[in-house]
Amino acid sequence: MKSVRFITLGCKVNQYETQGMRESLARAGVTENTSAGDGCDFVVINTCTVTDAADKENRYWIRRMRRQHPEAKIVITGCYAERNREAIESLPGVDLVIANHDKARIADYLERGCGDPDLQDEMSERKGRREYAPLSISRFQGHGRAFVKIQDGCNHACSFCKVVLVRGRSRSRPLQDIVTEVNRLRDAGYREAVFTGIQLGAYGADSEQPLDLVDVLRACSEIEGIERLRLSSIEPTDVRPNLIAALSELPKCCPHLHIPLQSGDDAVLAAMNRRYRHEFYADLVEELRSKLPDFSLSLDVMAGFPSESEEQFENTCALLKSVRPLKCHVFPYSLRDGTKASKMDSLDPSVVRSRVNRLIGLADELGEAERSRYIGQSVDVLVEKELHGGGMVQGLTSNYLKVCFKGDADLVGRFLRVELLSLQGDTFLARGQRHVMAV
Repeated sequence: MKSVRFITLGCKVNQYETQGMRESLARAGVTENTSAGDGCDFVVINTCTVTDAADKENRYWIRRMRRQHPEAKIVITGCYAERNREAIESLPGVDLVIANHDKARIADYLERGCGDPDLQDEMSERKGRREYAPLSISRFQGHGRAFVKIQDGCNHACSFCKVVLVRGRSRSRPLQDIVTEVNRLRDAGYREAVFTGIQLGAYGADSEQPLDLVDVLRACSEIEGIERLRLSSIEPTDVRPNLIAALSELPKCCPHLHIPLQSGDDAVLAAMNRRYRHEFYADLVEELRSKLPDFSLSLDVMAGFPSESEEQFENTCALLKSVRPLKCHVFPYSLRDGTKASKMDSLDPSVVRSRVNRLIGLADELGEAERSRYIGQSVDVLVEKELHGGGMVQGLTSNYLKVCFKGDADLVGRFLRVELLSLQGDTFLARGQRHVMAV
């Protein structure tokens, strides 16, 4: 019996697609080895290319897996493989490169053998296709919540980003397929579904029938046993009035959104080719807070975009203070070949590092202030996992507060009402009170 080991890098979409490949290979009789010390026939590395650091990490894992599994066939897929195929194929020990849209056929490819020349020709013929890849899952390994991919690709072209180059235009998953998968995950014991995609808010724009993200939320909110529906990252301009209304009206929808900001300066946003300005973002967050009780915000913010002045950087800091995010993912600008920004003059690396550190400090300060407001409150937590060492479990509230309290693995997948006692970093320590149903 053949065996495989997976290495997954990058976003929630990659995590979902690895699970889809895992289940596809399992149906074909390929077992999974999760231990570094176990031998295997294949190593599948699902890569990311969002930053230069991600590219370096991809190459690190390729080298490491070749050393750890010298007899295995090394298979590379993911976004790094889309724009760097020839360079990857030339790396020592790489046996096969599979495009993102071919992940659903991985069992067929591995069964036919990595050295089959006809296979390479066939994949070359498929290179230009941009249909929604028919991956599906029935569980989500290692998580108490289940990610559900509903969309792929992006219709934007931010000047710093390679996503549209490696993922293509937006493609939407059929609504009935989504409902079927959420039902299947409910039957497997999951109580929260997290909808994910590359440009999540573009869902349905390519459909023949009128369809959008709200239709997904309404259809899945009717599934008995699913208690929470959560959206992953969504662009500011995709948070439209009908979506805000649905989040307010449907009790299963979580009052938390991750809305990338990138910059709080209008000139920088224009150079980034972002489709909003700082006032739009601030007004959007204010509207969400007014219509969604206990709304919480997380966001991405970039430091050191080419030509960013000190004043423009300070505008970003000012906007962060205004919108009060619970959590900020802070990134330095990273030059990506093939993007418009790659032709702009970069800032001195020391300036970028300084601004990153200042943003991280501000983000920690703002996050602590937001979380502190909840100390002493009683909240409902969906338990996700038992912490290493036992005796404690961890879970999330609907508005994305991370909470730990005494308990064991039997609580995973259940809702508990707890009292938030204190903060330790970004995590609440709590005291369990009673079991509850979230909805």
